[in-house]
Amino acid sequence: MKGKSSVLRRLTGEPWDIAAALGLLALIVLVAVTFRQYGISNDEEVQHVYGAKLIDWYRSGFTDDSAFTYKNLCLYGGLFDMAAVALAPLLPFDPYETRHLLCALIGVAGIAVVWGVGRRVAGPRAGFLAGALLALCGPWYGGLFNHTKDVPFAVLMMAAVAMLIRLVGQMPRPRWGTVLGFGAVVGLALGIRVGALLVAGYAAAALAGWVVVGGVSAARLRDAGQGGLRLLPALPVAYGLMAVFWPWAVLEPLNPLRALADFSHFHYPIRTMLGGTEYWMYEVPRSYLVWYLGVKLPLVMLGGAALGLLALPVMMYRDRLAGDDGRVRAVGCGLVALAALFPIAWFTVTHAPGYTAIRHFLFVLPPLAVLGGIGLDRLLGWAGAWRFGVSQRTGRGLSAAALAGVALALVLGREATVLESLHPDEYVYFNELVGGVAGAVRKYDVDYWVNSLPEAVEDLSDVIAAEEARTHHHKTYSVAVCAEPLAFEKLAPANMRWVTDWHKADFFIAPTQEDCDELMAGPTVAEVERDGALLAVVKDLRKPAEPAETTVEMARLRTGRHVRHW
Repeated sequence: MKGKSSVLRRLTGEPWDIAAALGLLALIVLVAVTFRQYGISNDEEVQHVYGAKLIDWYRSGFTDDSAFTYKNLCLYGGLFDMAAVALAPLLPFDPYETRHLLCALIGVAGIAVVWGVGRRVAGPRAGFLAGALLALCGPWYGGLFNHTKDVPFAVLMMAAVAMLIRLVGQMPRPRWGTVLGFGAVVGLALGIRVGALLVAGYAAAALAGWVVVGGVSAARLRDAGQGGLRLLPALPVAYGLMAVFWPWAVLEPLNPLRALADFSHFHYPIRTMLGGTEYWMYEVPRSYLVWYLGVKLPLVMLGGAALGLLALPVMMYRDRLAGDDGRVRAVGCGLVALAALFPIAWFTVTHAPGYTAIRHFLFVLPPLAVLGGIGLDRLLGWAGAWRFGVSQRTGRGLSAAALAGVALALVLGREATVLESLHPDEYVYFNELVGGVAGAVRKYDVDYWVNSLPEAVEDLSDVIAAEEARTHHHKTYSVAVCAEPLAFEKLAPANMRWVTDWHKADFFIAPTQEDCDELMAGPTVAEVERDGALLAVVKDLRKPAEPAETTVEMARLRTGRHVRHW
């Protein structure tokens, strides 16, 4: 039977790899079918303008430097924004739909990278489970369409870890193609965010890990030094690509360090919610990121990652005794754990600013998913040693691994069902620790991108159509919106117009984020809900409602919320 199984694998491939490939294909199809259903985020207009300005800098022969004085965008690289601007005229979609499609496809590629890393360090089943965990993670899947800096950056950071694992496998004489590829990945990541400088530390850790797992000796240290020198050609490749997509970084030698310092000490008047308490983004508690990760990620992913961390010491010790390939797996496991945990530890220890939940730390989700895949794979492996109801006659019984596999399939299936119920607002996902999205509204940052706006505009259009069918009176309606104008104007039909003076508006559209829905009084004529959570409302301001306070301060008093330093 085993012989037939191995022959079948050679003919058809590893079943877990086939399942992963089919899953990736399904994700690509899903993206293609749904990418036009997501709203324009609050940041997308300025990011798109920034990308166009960077391209104008090149077109003008380096004389139009308006990109470097446009808001604070010069602190970021423009790789994604430049690519989206260049691609937009070539596709038959709205430029912002093009952005969503491009970002989502990059995010799916990130799931493929996670699958590959998990497979490399722990086997095909672990790779499949790692990819599945990331694909079914609401903050990741929902973010594919709107987090147009955070998702591409996260994918490139995970790709850098994958390249480092490959380089470790080629030590002490890494191949030039791999070295240059590593430099390209790092350069592209720097072309989005200066945080990619973290990879320098990961590279040093990879070299140190290679020395340790092989046994520290003078010869091993010498080989590590030679291997490190062979990595040096990656530096000009990374620097060159960074310069192309983030030209401000090379206008002065210290600009990248200035950007890093600015990000570490952001003091903008941005508010964020954590457990019902409101903070300025520069006053959040040290536990902010850990807390949000604990309530935003699926419990199966958190549990799997915890199991993976517990299993890593034994796995790494065993693998370092299993020859060169085993030592590569051991170093790879260590790099994955470092990439998952170090940024979280850095945020906590340095007491860095934080806002909009885990958006700026989406890059820790791919390595956390790999840890989760390792942990669940180990769980299934441990369960395989147990059997229930063993027959004395046949010696056979029900494998605990089968029961664990069924249970895991049901849990993952439930996560898929939850995401389907949230569509197209998957990024608002919260886990059971806070009662899901319904328990998180008004206590955490939920719909901070106002992705519920398209549905609210559609609902208002239906309300107006029903009213005009009754009255046979047609007019243009003024609408006040607690969101960016572009997001509304791209969606609104001809009989709706944006107004800045809310008190002269006919209707008011607002998310429940930051209690914006309570800033104007009027009867609610439509609501956007997901899983029992109220995400946005439409109010008719033409008709008086019950007397209610309309200022921000009074609205917050009405909710009984404690406001910190408000």
